[in-house]
Amino acid sequence: MKTSPYGAIAFRPDARRLTVSAPNGELTLWDTSDPARPQPAGRLRTGRGIVAAEWSPSATDLLATVSNDGSGALWRLRDDSAPEGVARWAALPDRPRHVGWVAGGSWVFSMTGTGRTSVWDVGSGACVGRADLTGGRPVVGAHYRGSEVVAVTDTGWARLWRPGRRPGEWVRLTDRTVSACTWSSTVLVVAGLDGQAACFDAEFRPVHTLRVARERPRALACADDGRLVASSGDNQVVAVGRDGSVQWETYPRVPGAQAIRIAGDLVARSGGRPRPTLLALATGADLTGEPS
Repeated sequence: MKTSPYGAIAFRPDARRLTVSAPNGELTLWDTSDPARPQPAGRLRTGRGIVAAEWSPSATDLLATVSNDGSGALWRLRDDSAPEGVARWAALPDRPRHVGWVAGGSWVFSMTGTGRTSVWDVGSGACVGRADLTGGRPVVGAHYRGSEVVAVTDTGWARLWRPGRRPGEWVRLTDRTVSACTWSSTVLVVAGLDGQAACFDAEFRPVHTLRVARERPRALACADDGRLVASSGDNQVVAVGRDGSVQWETYPRVPGAQAIRIAGDLVARSGGRPRPTLLALATGADLTGEPS
């Protein structure tokens, strides 16, 4: 099984801009307004190379990034001008793996692969709080719920933290090892090594289970209507409806997907090259010209 060196991707909610990380630590910004012809729209670099990025949920031109040295940055990426760095925050003692937004876009969090988390105020640049969410347990996914940061571990537990308070109680999601995790505005999904996935609502109540792959999923993405797209093996990509029915299955020529994102009616996947691969969410058709 191959691993993609272009792993950190972030898709703007309007599907018109996409970022893809490169092995040299640069983050390439792509104009995806024409999915058949993605065009480079700038390059970002800070610290010792960017490892994760996430678009703001409230300001479409703001992107948060974290770097190998533990530092974070905020970028303004207007469609009609060059990328602009607008803020930076101090380094964590460990390399971060996750970045995201809290409180509707007022705060940014960064989290290491073992749950050490910092939250920063976007307006003032002040540190809102720090916490160890998982006690060293490996984190598979990190996102937010309102003003709370959510960490999901590979052992099937979730834990919430509202900055300024103590981390909350552990929530048991599944007794299976989690290999991939994703979420949308309506659902959290955790998938196990056997390809079975469990879905939960915003209160972590079970909603339904379904199979998303015949083997260990490498990456998952969830649309707001509940459709799931999963990558497994070297290059299989499959879309599954809420009822578990397979809607399409494809094998893009470029292997190595370790990240998938959905925006609008498009699916973006990382691969063994810097140029993004874009698929139609409805059909799985490769819109960037790579034959399946």
